[in-house]
Amino acid sequence: MAGFDENGDDRTEEATQERREDFRERGQVAVSREITAVFVLLAATAVLYYGGSAGIVSVEKLMTESFQRAQTFRVDSQNVFPLLGHFIVAGLSMALPVCVAAGAVATISTLLQTQFNWSWEKLSPDFSKMNPLNGIMRMVGMDAGAELLKSLAKTAAIASVAVAVIKSEIRNAPGLMITPINGTWAHWGTITSQLVWAVGGVMAFIAAADFFYNWFRLEKQMKMTKQEIKEEIKRRETDPLLKGRQKRMQREIANRKVVERTKQATVLVTNPTHYSIALKYEPGMGAPVVIAKGIDHLALRMREIAKEQDIPIVENRPLARAIFAEVEEDQEIPETMYKAVSAIIRYVFELKGIPLGKKSTKQTTVN
Repeated sequence: MAGFDENGDDRTEEATQERREDFRERGQVAVSREITAVFVLLAATAVLYYGGSAGIVSVEKLMTESFQRAQTFRVDSQNVFPLLGHFIVAGLSMALPVCVAAGAVATISTLLQTQFNWSWEKLSPDFSKMNPLNGIMRMVGMDAGAELLKSLAKTAAIASVAVAVIKSEIRNAPGLMITPINGTWAHWGTITSQLVWAVGGVMAFIAAADFFYNWFRLEKQMKMTKQEIKEEIKRRETDPLLKGRQKRMQREIANRKVVERTKQATVLVTNPTHYSIALKYEPGMGAPVVIAKGIDHLALRMREIAKEQDIPIVENRPLARAIFAEVEEDQEIPETMYKAVSAIIRYVFELKGIPLGKKSTKQTTVN
């Protein structure tokens, strides 16, 4: 297959499923880092907003105790290291939940975007990326220009929202100098929360646009030429592994069809070790119809289904072989077999009795 470049006006054909799977194996899927950034920001903010008060109280208590002990505090290894340890623990108690939430949300959002795709090829070393010339070409290419425009647009949008939120608080800031520290923290906490949610909303819009841009770009990359389509069809037809897999799938579908049809049978005619023939007959039909037939393992499965569904099983070796060889599925029994089949049908109807809803799993032999 040709390379995965997006150059060339002759790439007019939609990508085939095989090409899409090839891209996924290489880790080339539509994904936006902006979406991950938005969810990480919102998750960290939510953790700080709803669970950060306990950490703030802990740090505040530690700072208060430190200032109270300042006059009598001796700066030596016996006092400094324990105090430093308390500050580290307090800081970790605030930072760890944020880090865990951010890491979990980043992982989940990325997996959802890629539909849980995983590729080791992205992690494998690519020494061509160390080529300075390739690096320069990437810096001046269309992708680099698009990334620059996206960064400028994102920065301008976020800055505009931030200025709009903070501008209204400029006059209130001086009054906070005479406000207790708890009130000041609560006030700026509210402003910060408003700022983060506003910025998050803008980033969400940018992230959605970025995702659709990446998706459109990837679809363009995956497009194929008419020659590539022909080569893929030719390779698919000559690939023995693919042909084997297709045959297995066809057999599985055919077997499921036989099993479902067997459940609708009036009687199952068998050769105990090799053949099973499912016949259907209802009053008013011209002749019994072969609705399913199987050999070996499939024949055994048909017998199991007949027992589960309470369908009569009649053993008639010559008739089972003859029907299997001469009558196809959905065909009526030929006149040459009417006598033998009619005897079986009469037996089955007698076995059912008057209540037609009841059937029997009894097995017998018709000579």
